[in-house]
This record gives sequence, C-alpha cells and structure tokens, in this order.
Amino acid sequence: MRTTQGSWLPLALALTTLLVGCGSGLEEGGKKTPQDSDGDGVVDAQDCAPTDRQRWREQWAYEDTDRDGWGHGPGQKVCASNSLPPGWSPLEGDCAPTDASAWRNATGLYPDSDVDGATGPGPVSACVGDLLLRYREQPGPPDCDDQDGRYQASTVVYADVDGDGVGDGAAPLDVCAGKPLPKGHASLSGDCAPDDPLRSASRTYLYRDQDLDGTGVESFGQLCLGRDEPLPAGYLDAWLPADCDDTDATKFWMSGVFADTDGDGVGAGPMLLRCMGNTPAAGHAFSSNDCAPEDATRWRQLDYAYRDADGDGDTVSSPGKVCAGQELPPGYLTLARGSDCDDQDATVRVRWDLYRDADGDGVGAGPRVSVCASTTRPSGYATSGEDCADDDATRWQWLSYAYRDVDGDRYTVAAPGQLCAGEALPAGYLNLSVGPDCDDTNASVHKTLRTWPDLDGDGVGAGVAADQCTNGQTPANRSLLGSDCADDDASRWVSHAYQHVDRDEDGFTTPESGTLCAAATLPAPYFIKATGNDCDDADAALIRWAVLYPDNDGDGVGTEPRRILCIGTTVPPGLSIFGDDTNDNDPSTVTDPEHEELETFILDL
Repeated sequence: MRTTQGSWLPLALALTTLLVGCGSGLEEGGKKTPQDSDGDGVVDAQDCAPTDRQRWREQWAYEDTDRDGWGHGPGQKVCASNSLPPGWSPLEGDCAPTDASAWRNATGLYPDSDVDGATGPGPVSACVGDLLLRYREQPGPPDCDDQDGRYQASTVVYADVDGDGVGDGAAPLDVCAGKPLPKGHASLSGDCAPDDPLRSASRTYLYRDQDLDGTGVESFGQLCLGRDEPLPAGYLDAWLPADCDDTDATKFWMSGVFADTDGDGVGAGPMLLRCMGNTPAAGHAFSSNDCAPEDATRWRQLDYAYRDADGDGDTVSSPGKVCAGQELPPGYLTLARGSDCDDQDATVRVRWDLYRDADGDGVGAGPRVSVCASTTRPSGYATSGEDCADDDATRWQWLSYAYRDVDGDRYTVAAPGQLCAGEALPAGYLNLSVGPDCDDTNASVHKTLRTWPDLDGDGVGAGVAADQCTNGQTPANRSLLGSDCADDDASRWVSHAYQHVDRDEDGFTTPESGTLCAAATLPAPYFIKATGNDCDDADAALIRWAVLYPDNDGDGVGTEPRRILCIGTTVPPGLSIFGDDTNDNDPSTVTDPEHEELETFILDL
C-alpha cells in the first residue's frame, strides 16, 4: 500500500484528541483536567451515567409500553443520550398503551369491525393510529352484522306456515342476506295457498285451447299451482292464433277457398269463406284462376318466349302465354335454343353471314351475304372477308412485322411494316429479335463493341475508345476495359488506394495515404487497414509508444520524471511502466514508510 504523509496527519491529530478526552489525567498549568470516565464528552460531574458512554443527560419522558412512539402515565426523568432509549417517548397521551396500532382519539368514525367495507351505526369516537383499523372516515353500505365479513346487506323474510318455501306475506322480518333463514320463514312471499305445501304460486292465464289444436280464444283467469308447476294443458299465458272452432281440433282458422271441379288442386269461380284446418275440404282449393276448370292436366297460364314449330331443336323468338300443367307443352320454351332462320323447314335452321371465297383458301372477300342453311357452313363461302389476295390461295391475311433480317444471320434491324401472307411471315420478316444487327448486309458481323487499345496485352486497355461492328468477339490488341494505369507494363493495370504502410516489415503500420498502380491486389508494404500503430517504421525493433519512468534501483517500480518513448515488445532496462516508487534508490522499498510508522503508533496505544 502506498500513501503520502499528508493523508495520515488528520488521523494522528484525531487520535491525540481522543486520548486527551478519555481522561488521561494529564495536568495543564498545574491544574487537574475534569474527569470523563466513560469518554462520552461529558465530565463525570455533569454526566447522569459517568461509566456508560451511551448515556449522559437527563430528559423528561413517558413510558412507551407498546413501542408505538407515544407514552402514557406520569412523566419521569430518564438518563439518555441525544435520543431516548427504547420504551420511552417524549410524547404523552397514548389512549391504548398496550396496542401499537392505536394511540390517538378520533371522532366522526364509522365502525367496520369485520373490514368488509360495510359499516355499523355511526358516527362514533375511537382510539386509532395512522391506519384506521376497523374504522372508516366515511360511512359504507349499512352492515347487518359488523362482526362477520360474509354478511352485509339486509333482506326481508316472511312467515311460511306450510313449509313450502313461500310465505304468505304476513309478519315480515329483517335478517342478514345469506345467513340461514329463521325456522318457519321464507325469502319469497305471495303464497296463494298458505296451508297447502303443494300449491303456492298464483299463475295467470290469458288464453284457452280446449281442443288442444294450437289455436285458442282469449279467456283471462288465475290458477293456484306449485311453485315450479307449469300451467295445465289448455291454459296459456302467451298469445295464440284465434280458433274459429275451439271444440274441433281439425278446424281452427277461417280461410277463403274456391270450387275445384276437376280436382287438380286449383279452383275457379267466386271465393267461399270456410272454417277449416291446414287443408281445404274435398272439392275445394286455396288457389283460383284455373284456366281449364274441366281439364285436370291444365290449370295455369305459363309464359313462353320461343317457339320450335318444326321440331328441329332450334327456336324463333315468339313470346306469349299458353294454358298448361306443371310444364310447358312441346314446342313452347322460355330459353332460346340456337336461332332458327326458318321454323317451318326442319332441314335448314342456321342463318349464316358469310363472304364469297373464290380461291378456296378459307378466307373470303367482297360484301357479306346472308345464307339460311343447315348446321354445316355451305361450300364457296367463308366466315372472314379480309382476303388480301383472293386470287392466290397461298396468301390471304395481312401480317405485321417489326424486324428485318436481310443477310440471314438471325440478327435484325427494326423495320416495322405489313405483308400479305399465309399462315406465317416469310423468311427475313420477324416480330421477335435475337439481337440488334449493326450491319444487316453482312452476315459475318452483327454486334457493336466499344473497345480501347491494349498495347501491353494485359487485357486492360487505355487511350481513346472506338466503336466497331464485330461478330461479338473483342478484336486483337483491343480491350473492353479502358482503365489501365500502366499501358506499357503488362504486370500492372489497376490503380489501388492505400491508407497505411509497413516499410520496416515488422508487422505494424503507420498512417500514409496514396495510390499505387499494381496488379489485381495491393502488394506489401501497402495496406487498406491498420495493424497496430508503429512509432518508427524505419526500425523493425521499435513498434509502439509507451509512458515510462526511470527505475534506478531495478525493483520494477520507477519514479518521476516520466517519458514517452518508442519501444519494442519489452520495456528497456532501467525503465518501468509504474511511477510511484517512494524510494527509487532502495530496491527493497516500494511502499510509503510513513504507513508502517503509523501502524506502530496505533498498536502502542
């Protein structure tokens, strides 16, 4: 441990003062110093406990039995220090001397003994502490039992003579909700038969359904039943459809019907009002408008939109109505089938809009004509009328092209146009390009290359670039690159930037930036990234800066003055990285001797 003399001086002075204050009995000027036996800074003549340095002065205090900071009883003198010992307090008036949670009287409180949030009658006065245990400053919900937190709200019960769980409403009694009910009482009232345990609930009915057909008549009344017993069959408290005959379950509603003479389920004539069930009586029907009252196979008017009079499967548009049964009769349809150009002749039914085809190549020309024929297109006609050469069967359509390949090397030049041709464009006319042709008159060349002269043959050129039409290969003594930094030296062609140099080749660099013309990679001793921080790049033995101190006695710890030197991997002899040797002429001493002297001084005490 190394220290300085200045740091021990205050400690030595403090120890000297302590010895003087402890009553050493030293005399000053021939007079004896007043004695302080326990060394608490108060002389024995004024110390209420001369042999106990933890107490030295008397204070008035009150006994604090429950240690809550408040005392009780008469005041007493207590020998103490600056603060009173445990069990005593300068404060008087504890209203609960044996309860540490209460010491003050408070008014305007509401009791909550079971701490359930509900309060008993108040306000009241009570002895409490900082926390109002079992009391609240504001009233909560009324508590019917403030000694049991399970019960708070009050409820009313009623006398239950027959014990069926429903009282008759007489002699109501207030009790705590949730507690077991008093014997002979129930929480429900309104027993319609107080002496009959099987009946207690008065049930109102609004409708009667004597024939139990699901319909009824209004009939208000009440029945006394069991608490969970439903209304008997035929008595209902919900709306029912009106019954036109509540004595017959097969008849329950009035409905209009029509006479059905042919029995096809559709009537005719005037409407008749009858009391019936879900189905009409025999010879009657719910619907009317029978278009053939004497024919059971036809009863309704059906719409049709198309006719197929010749039965060839193709129709003509002819909307109308026909009296039918479930379906339209044959020859009447709602959806079109084909388009019959002659509905009186089954052999022809398709209307063809065609063009004359003189050369028989399948593409016609001239004005379009309408032909009624069979399903097969008639010969000598075509569906298209755009034949660009109606006298040549090998050509019939205009085809567009975007490129031309005159020299046949498959490389093209842009030359959009149109040509009268057959299925495909003839050779030399294309809509897709393999690649642009820089000379479409010479099949041996097609690609323009920009190259630079390559004088040293290293694959990278320099100088002035020139465009040439080639076969895709770079011409001799030319290059596609023009960045050669030494076009007269085949071993160098790339200009490299460097930021660091290691000239003495010791593996450590110094900052130095510049550019160097070299091969593909940057050669030594030039580098992009730093390695260490060489303090002397001309001497491989010196690689780093270090802060050193002269070490005259060779003990590994030096002293001022410090110096910053360029060194190698080890510290030179006579120097050290440490600079706090207190005696640099003695190799056995590297700590402050004043520290040892102080230790001897303290032990002698």
